[in-house]
Amino acid sequence: MEDEQKTILNKIVDYQRVGMLCLFLSTFLYVGTFIPPYQAIEWKLEVLSGVSLLFLLSSFICCWRSAKLKKSFNKYVINLLDGTSPQVFI
Repeated sequence: MEDEQKTILNKIVDYQRVGMLCLFLSTFLYVGTFIPPYQAIEWKLEVLSGVSLLFLLSSFICCWRSAKLKKSFNKYVINLLDGTSPQVFI
């Protein structure tokens, strides 16, 4: 039981870390669109903006998944402490 809980907590932390990393990369690439030499070449600007958007969406997905896992983990722990039969989550 404790191994399963540790695994879920590790997944939550991993999702949060990957989400923050994607958010950082998205911000870094978006700031790159303000550099004057890249504004002159249209396709480079589009690539930077598109990849920035993909990283931003990935960040939101990771944060959403982390929150969902945390919420179901908390329900699992509450059910475990109440003595009711814990339900399978994830």
